[in-house]
Amino acid sequence: MQSVARSIALAGLLGLSAGFAQAADSTINVLYANDRTTAEAHEEIKTRFEAENPGIKIRFLAPADSYETATQNILRGALIGDLPDVLFQGQNLIRSLVDRNLAVPLNGFIEADGGADKLGYDAGMLRIGTLKNSYYAIPFAVSTPIICVNVDLLKAAGVDPDKFPDNWNDMVALGKKLNDPAKGVTGFYFQWDITGNWMYQSLDFSNGGQMLSADEKTATLDSPAGVKALQTLESFAKAGMPNLPSAQARPAFAAGKIAIFADSSSNLGKATAAIGKSFTFRTYPFPLQSVDGRLPAGGNAAMMLTKDAEKQKAVWKYIKFATGPIGQTIMARHTGYFPSNSIAVNTPDLLGDFYKSQPNYQTSLKQIPSLTGWYAFPGPNGLKIIDVIKGHLEAVVTGKKTAAETAGAINHDVQALLQ
Repeated sequence: MQSVARSIALAGLLGLSAGFAQAADSTINVLYANDRTTAEAHEEIKTRFEAENPGIKIRFLAPADSYETATQNILRGALIGDLPDVLFQGQNLIRSLVDRNLAVPLNGFIEADGGADKLGYDAGMLRIGTLKNSYYAIPFAVSTPIICVNVDLLKAAGVDPDKFPDNWNDMVALGKKLNDPAKGVTGFYFQWDITGNWMYQSLDFSNGGQMLSADEKTATLDSPAGVKALQTLESFAKAGMPNLPSAQARPAFAAGKIAIFADSSSNLGKATAAIGKSFTFRTYPFPLQSVDGRLPAGGNAAMMLTKDAEKQKAVWKYIKFATGPIGQTIMARHTGYFPSNSIAVNTPDLLGDFYKSQPNYQTSLKQIPSLTGWYAFPGPNGLKIIDVIKGHLEAVVTGKKTAAETAGAINHDVQALLQ
């Protein structure tokens, strides 16, 4: 009996010791998509956070190769109860996790810390992660589509950079003028293949269009705005635009081999560093083709997935730091994404002076009033719809199908998956 008692007491002490160890050193598992523009920022944020919170460790899981892959990994993990504690989710796919009750609402955490205003969370930015009247995600890195231009190539062709065109027809015509096969220079490139059909949505929304009807039961990709978006892509193909993946197009622009480059502002940090002083480049707004035209906000947002009440306290500290003034300053200085935290933007020592000295970054900030959500398709086929749309777009970009041929087909296929 004494031996049993000693065993029970020892087991109790060991259990108590293990409990204290867990409380003293909490490890948070974090998943984000493999994005060269944010990886360095995540690492620096991790280092700063752990220094300020010695009892909490951040463990980055193997990065997914895209937001879609990250979502697929989460959905598979949910089946066996194996989920990360924090996910930096593509803004167009937040809904896919909220609809499946995998995400934790953050309202209570925000209110307990004094509310959104005290934390510096812009109301417009918070709307990006708001569903069912709750905050499920706080934007971490936000981008807009922009036009990046090699000013040296413009001037060499006798074009005044202050008179750069503000519409696609003139821009594509200028691109044809700047084509120089002998020097391997492409005059114009539109980065159409960015994840989640984001650049295609930019064309559609800038024309005043939408993906689905207001009740989300009917596909509207063949609306006048949708047709115009496809016709714009077709005009790029007819002008001889090559079909380059991001992994090739972005280095080509940095090497001075693309004159006019429609891309995400998220690439500004890497482009600025890669270009250095080899040539002058300048950014211009993405053309709005309608008075009610809008642009989808790109990027990702931090979501809490752990349902463990104790771990949630540590997870919220991390999310609050990453989306707070310091975390957002680190993120913005490493990338071309702009922050969602107003304290970071308005404090001179953080990002206030930085943006004043970086005119190329100001283009994206000036487009904030035109932003709308990066559309997320409803239902279990949301990811499949993204792939189907991409296949149709590639056929147009490569000249295999016309806009007229594609409009009805793309709408039909999306409608079928909605049902």
